[in-house]
Amino acid sequence: MLIHIVRHGQTDFNIGEPRFRGQLDIPLSEIGVQQAEKIALALKTTPLDTIYYSRLQRAHITAEKITHFHPKAQFIEEPFLITLNFGDWQGKAHKDVFTAEERKIWKTNPNTFIIPNGETFYQVLDRIHRLFTRLRCQTENHIALVTHRVVIIHILLYLFKMDPSHFWDFHVDTASITQIEYNPDNTFRLIKLNETKHLMK
Repeated sequence: MLIHIVRHGQTDFNIGEPRFRGQLDIPLSEIGVQQAEKIALALKTTPLDTIYYSRLQRAHITAEKITHFHPKAQFIEEPFLITLNFGDWQGKAHKDVFTAEERKIWKTNPNTFIIPNGETFYQVLDRIHRLFTRLRCQTENHIALVTHRVVIIHILLYLFKMDPSHFWDFHVDTASITQIEYNPDNTFRLIKLNETKHLMK
């Protein structure tokens, strides 16, 4: 199975002062819509069987753009693909949540924070484990997962058997495509990571 993992296009919360988006349902910006259209073109010739997407509109709309070239593909909302719930931090700038010392810790060991009324990184990792346990049993040849940075990085942590403390070891841009060849025995081959050349066209 080839898995094409897509990060949604840009939103206004992806630029400027770092801010926690979490499960706030933020729309794509004008640039984000254009990026989603470029993702769709990049996957135009890929024979997608199923497109799974997070319910948040920034991922949902990105996924809908892909369906324009794949009208016969199954289009399925996948609850496990929703991003981390940042609880009371959602919508807030990092500078309004952290002290200078806490911000340093966030950049080295983000998994150690208890987010008020939110999720932990380990809960997201458990979701990914359950998702991939199910995917191993499926027979599709090509699928797309349209989701969020936190989820994509946790997919990589899961596949590489790494602890969430390594979260910042990976960088995933908005509107990027990561491609994985995934096998029923849980082995995988990373084919593309954070591919963004389609955005230059």
